[in-house]
Amino acid sequence: MRKMSDKTGHFKDSLVFIYNKNNELITKTSVTGHDAGGKTIEVAEGLEKVEPRTRLQLLIYHSGGASELKGILKESRRPGIFEILVYDEKKKDLRVSIRRTLNAPAVISDMIVDPDAGGHNTDIPDAPPPTLPVTIENMSVSGILITSGELRLQIGTLLQIELIVSKKTGILYGEVLREQARNDGTFSYGCQLYFFNDG
Repeated sequence: MRKMSDKTGHFKDSLVFIYNKNNELITKTSVTGHDAGGKTIEVAEGLEKVEPRTRLQLLIYHSGGASELKGILKESRRPGIFEILVYDEKKKDLRVSIRRTLNAPAVISDMIVDPDAGGHNTDIPDAPPPTLPVTIENMSVSGILITSGELRLQIGTLLQIELIVSKKTGILYGEVLREQARNDGTFSYGCQLYFFNDG
């Protein structure tokens, strides 16, 4: 089994989305810790019904970017702590990445509209609500697909999106790249994600 080349310490407090081998979402949570050797990560919830030695797939958004890993749930040694042995860390090609279903409620808590961006929508309000409810339908290492109801967004708009994981607020940053009108009168948007390296 090929272990991760990097230590796992930089994943602490990061958003992690855990899927089974069939790409079905098990839980969205945050990384609470890691071992000194950099071979495991710890989460505090969401895996109560998962049997030890189950193979998992993890999508982690951290300050330096995004990582897609495989993992195996270890036998629990401490109450309320789930340890995952991680391996096969991949720095994904942003042009080719797996879309994973999420369907999670979130809010756009801040946005910056670029007046020079292409694809201007004339019926977009000048002053959108300070917090706009959206749904994150699916996600990959490089981007997310959101739906915003009947309110339209400007192509090129920079977004700050907040969602609740592990009773804390997780934040994603992205840019609206494309719009799709749906038959029910609502709109969906493909957004490229951006990451900020704290180091």
